[in-house]
Formats: sequence, C-alpha cells, structure tokens
Amino acid sequence: MNYQVGDLGPLSMVVVDVGNNAIKLARWVDGDIKDVERVDSSDQSAAFRVLDVVRDKCENELRQAIIIASVVPEVTGWLADHIENELELRPFVVGQNTPLPIEVDVPEPSLVGVDRICSAAAAFDHTGHGCTIVDVGSAITIDLIDDEGVFKGGTILPGPSMQAKSLNQNTAQLPLIENLSSIDVIGKSTESAIQSGIHYGTCGAIRGIVEQIATSENRWNQVVLTGGGAEALKDHLDFVDSWVPDLCLMGVGIAYIKRAAEMRG
Repeated sequence: MNYQVGDLGPLSMVVVDVGNNAIKLARWVDGDIKDVERVDSSDQSAAFRVLDVVRDKCENELRQAIIIASVVPEVTGWLADHIENELELRPFVVGQNTPLPIEVDVPEPSLVGVDRICSAAAAFDHTGHGCTIVDVGSAITIDLIDDEGVFKGGTILPGPSMQAKSLNQNTAQLPLIENLSSIDVIGKSTESAIQSGIHYGTCGAIRGIVEQIATSENRWNQVVLTGGGAEALKDHLDFVDSWVPDLCLMGVGIAYIKRAAEMRG
C-alpha cells in the first residue's frame, strides 16, 4: 500500500487499540509500528501519561493525529474527551468519524468489532491477497478476508485467560492459573493439567476452525497470527504463515491514511 498522502511526506501519528483488558498505544510510521506502550484499560491516568510520551516521539505535522480503534465504549468516551478537551485536538475514532478501512460483507457491519476489521485490513495489506486472521486476546477471533480485500466474517471463541477464569469461577476446587504456557501435554498436577488443557485445547480449536474455513472456501489461505496471547501458542501452530504482533495498530493507521487520502481528493 502507498502510505503517502499528497505532499505530506513521511507520515507519523499516534495509533491506539483499546481492548477489554489493555490499551495499546504506539507510533505508526509509514506502515511500521514503533514505541508500543501498554496500559490497563481501567487506568486513565496511565493512559493519558503514555499518550503524551508517544505523541512527543512523532516528528512531523501529523504528530497531532491520534486515531483510536476501540471495543470498549466507556474507554472510547473518556479517551476522546481527554484528547478533545485537554489536548485540544480532534480525536479520530475508527467506525465513527473515521470510516472502516475495508468493506465489511456481513448483514450488520456496525456490530463487528472494529479491532477485527482493522486487523483484517492490515493482514490484507501484509499479504496482498485473501487470508485468514487468527487474533488471540481475551477472546480468539478467526476471520476471513477475500482476494478483493473484503471482510467476510469469522468465528469467536474464549481466549486462554477467559478459559482459565471460567474453570476457576465455575468449580469448587480448581485454582486460577495465570501462567498458561505449557510444554508437556500430560499434566502431573492440577495446575499443569489446566495449563496443558487450555494450551493444547486452544491450539487444536484454532487448527480445526482454520481447516473448516479452508474447506468451506475450497482453498487454503495464508494464515496470519496476531494478538497478545499469540506468542505463547505460535510454536504449536505450525500451519501459521506469519506472526504479526501489532496487526490491529497497523490497521488503525491504514484507516486514517485512507480517510486522509479521500479528504484530499
């Protein structure tokens, strides 16, 4: 993709990905993600402080551009208010005053998580053709984008941490396991059995869904892996073609570039 917009030259801006548990902030520089910072989604003061730190590292006139993709309306509200009232800037929110970066071919596009759409846009930009995107976070989404760059839909299932919390909250004696990395499939303790079950069960579920998508499409697409929980799984997902940790943030930048290009005619 051409990231130049008219005569603006190299582009550098702040991109923000608001998830259920964390806010990721970074610089988007000509398609690359730099200086990624992560704060808890409930920590307003930390979010504002880190926003200033990331903004100060941007070097051109688009340093003032702050683009947000969010799946948490409450956080979207206080973050946008801070940008508008305290920084005296216009917040750009993907799916609100900034159009979605790709076409969404489902009956109700507004109900699709904007993080899924941004990740799909970046995956298409990354591969140059249709692909399957596996995003491992609080939930796991596995989505399909076609060769025309159109989001076709996908699947959603609980992520590893959500599975661990469910086991703890819905049983009398199973502990809450926070370290979900696993090497041995045969657990020798309750803790390691939970680790193994979640780790290998998640890997098996992802493989099965990706294979079902391939069967339904009668083709095997390139598979792009992303999300905060992806690194712990990637060594056991041998069918994955590329691991792109900051795919959503890349897509947030793409959404703004497309908007800016359209505004300039």
